[in-house]
Amino acid sequence: MTTLSPHTVIRAEPNGALMFQQETAETALLDLQGLEALYFLLKGGGREYPIFFARYLRGKQFIVPGSSDSDNGGALERVEAVREAAPHTTAPLRSLAAPETIHFSVTGRCDQVCAGCFYSARPGSDVAAEHAPLSLFEKVIHEASQAKVFQIALGGGEPLLHPRLVDMARLARAQGIVPNLTTNGNRLDREMAEALKEAGLGQAQISLNGATEATNATTRPNFAAAMGAIEACRAAGLRFGINFLLTRSSLPELRPVIELGRCLGAASVNLLRPKPPTTEGDWLERESPDAVDYRAVRRILRQLQVPGSQPETRNSKPETKITLDASLSFLLTGEPPARLRRRGIVGCCAARKFVTVLQDGSVLPCSHVRWCDVGDGEVMRAWRTSRVFARFRGLEEEMRGHCASCSYLETCRGCPAVVMAFGGELGGSDPHCPNS
Repeated sequence: MTTLSPHTVIRAEPNGALMFQQETAETALLDLQGLEALYFLLKGGGREYPIFFARYLRGKQFIVPGSSDSDNGGALERVEAVREAAPHTTAPLRSLAAPETIHFSVTGRCDQVCAGCFYSARPGSDVAAEHAPLSLFEKVIHEASQAKVFQIALGGGEPLLHPRLVDMARLARAQGIVPNLTTNGNRLDREMAEALKEAGLGQAQISLNGATEATNATTRPNFAAAMGAIEACRAAGLRFGINFLLTRSSLPELRPVIELGRCLGAASVNLLRPKPPTTEGDWLERESPDAVDYRAVRRILRQLQVPGSQPETRNSKPETKITLDASLSFLLTGEPPARLRRRGIVGCCAARKFVTVLQDGSVLPCSHVRWCDVGDGEVMRAWRTSRVFARFRGLEEEMRGHCASCSYLETCRGCPAVVMAFGGELGGSDPHCPNS
């Protein structure tokens, strides 16, 4: 017998469902056929589902051994309710019925200066040195809970500067939403790690751009503090990952940082693409990898057996997941586009899977394009009515240049923020695509 994991949540989507595993942060989008297969899998009896489907769900820990008739969560009843709701659920063009994740800027303040920072209050920046009021966070969390949003990513600035950060994590978890954190690590000591774990934090992402102090120092000044934060998480049993900013300067450190993450037991090493900074003039032009650089990155990912970077015939998976910023989806060309879509790879997710809320309540399609026509933290109003969001969802019709005819258009679309930073317009082709 099989039942849903106690950490699996499910919600209706147009003609299907979206599942989320709260411990592993895995998601799975099911069509009606998949939803029916899940229902009969939980119901037991005659097998009316593909065996590979059950194997996939078990491997991703969406389902576990047990009886759905007697589990406390009422798994079969929940799935049946979603089955009934799915045919009547609506969503905006090319997006989910509600965000899967909200990125919440807790503060504009930061306690260090890093090259290429995209969001912090510093000389020359238009970012306000202000904390988000707790009342705004409470409003966003309440609305997110009603809409069945799965995750909220707490960022900044440096979120650990906010005096109510632990309270925010606890409030999110109490509403059934997994809180995650992106931090430079300076204030993430053992005591804070334990407090965050107790509050229900899902994962702390710690920024690290080099495997040694000397190499990290080219972009970030706090190697010792970041490593101390990792050790604090390990000691407290708090799941952690590493954020690695992929620049021309840091590219030689890609493999060493991934190896370091695996050695330290990181849940993930997440590769980030350089985005327009708030200051520093020509930094983006100097440090952005070009098509040749990204082809080299793709070769490294294939050697490291990163999912999506090569065919699915590999025999083993690394324990530390290597994940990619959605704007790096052009690296995942080792499989046919249809297979990538089935794996949930949809490229730029702005206004399609996630939104950003700034500390002043502005609701944006993306943290890196600060166009806003809805404020006050009204996430679902923006999701349903924003004209800015609608433009991002219509990129397929606006695309021009080599991206417009690419077979990977629906699983990539490049990065609008980078395109516009390099002089293009929304819908222009990505200037650094390794396939161009």
